Amino acid sequence: MTTHAVGDYSGAFDPAWSLERLSRRTLARLARESMLLSMIHNQSFIPHLALLGGQPATIAIADGEWMGASPIYTARNKDNLGFSGDGVAEIFKNFQFDIGAPHHYLDFRFEVVDHDLGYFWLAHCGAYKYVRLATNDDPRSIHGMCHDMEDRTFDATLAVNNPEARANPVHRPPVPVEGPDGAHCRWEVRITPGASPRPDHPMLTLMKTTRAAHFRFELGESRELGGLEDYAGEFQPSLRLEDFSHAVLVRQVKEFLLDIHLLMRSGYAYIDEHYGSDVLDDLAVQDRAAMMPITVQRLREALNIRGDGIDAIAKLLQVHPLIPDDYVRSGVAVDDDSSGRFWVSVCEGLDDDVTRSPLSWLKEPDAPTFDSLVWTVNPHAVVEPIDPSEIPESEAAVAWRFRIDPDASPPELPWTASMIGIDGMATFDLTERSTVPVVLRSRR
Repeated sequence: MTTHAVGDYSGAFDPAWSLERLSRRTLARLARESMLLSMIHNQSFIPHLALLGGQPATIAIADGEWMGASPIYTARNKDNLGFSGDGVAEIFKNFQFDIGAPHHYLDFRFEVVDHDLGYFWLAHCGAYKYVRLATNDDPRSIHGMCHDMEDRTFDATLAVNNPEARANPVHRPPVPVEGPDGAHCRWEVRITPGASPRPDHPMLTLMKTTRAAHFRFELGESRELGGLEDYAGEFQPSLRLEDFSHAVLVRQVKEFLLDIHLLMRSGYAYIDEHYGSDVLDDLAVQDRAAMMPITVQRLREALNIRGDGIDAIAKLLQVHPLIPDDYVRSGVAVDDDSSGRFWVSVCEGLDDDVTRSPLSWLKEPDAPTFDSLVWTVNPHAVVEPIDPSEIPESEAAVAWRFRIDPDASPPELPWTASMIGIDGMATFDLTERSTVPVVLRSRR
């Protein structure tokens, strides 16, 4: 099926709007924006961890968060994209769809030598730049990210394709700052037959029991011609998301948002288990609120959503990145120029209670997950719980009214909000690029 696809959401609010209406080019941009949320969350989340227990806490929680989520979403993406195999090429395919490697912001380049050997390097690493700026080039903080966290989390991701694979640094910060090839870091990926599998992180066992881990997105029909229907063919070092079909891109945007959900859920579960529910209640609210200013700014730009009125709030609620479509069944209605309603129906996401997640607060009407987005669009907007019966002809389980009150006081942003984007993330270019990577000579 092919129908007209649009490049943005600049028109009138449409209660029946869906991702399927967007063009391939816009979907690819939106997919990259979704991947970038992993970095936005990190910049909001990690400063809190440092306060909880210093650098050891940041490393321990980051390990739990990423090692609890990445093996799950790595396997999900491999299944969605229809590729098999246990070689370096398949490992690199998964890297190309890993939210921990958001395209352009972490500019991964690849070279496959053979089934058992390959190299990847970063021509640009926004995460490294952020840590340098946030810590005034503190070598311990740089070592914590580029050594302590990456050594374990890389191998946990590689193990999905081959438990005998290891990522071995060729060079990385803090010394040298840049290697001889101009990259921030360079890694060898080698498969060694007989290598002992690394043990899974305990958080992974818990995360595998969630409904999110097993939720599946249906592949719909494309509304625009062209593009790959899977990634079963040869590994493409210069792959762009624009290379895929409309239907695959619709699913991939949803998948990336569920991957972000899995990542945040894993981090929240770790906090809940090791520091308690009171700490998580406070931290999670601040985390989501701090993420919203830059997230809303980037979504507005990607989808050309302007203004601060009820229509703008309603549109952005329809694409709220912490409410993954399908996994969460939600709806938005605009009632007049100053008010609207938002609701969530009985669905997998609402009832996924094995661990707490960013969605857990949806069941607490006075502290919903989405309220910080509403306030970000308009600082005079307020959110109030209403009876689900006020949403006729729906299966609403929880519902709220959002309205603009000129007398309402704008909420105070969390202290971490000012730290997010100090590396230029707010305006970082995620539009389409034609990348021709430099292939280096192999170093065996």
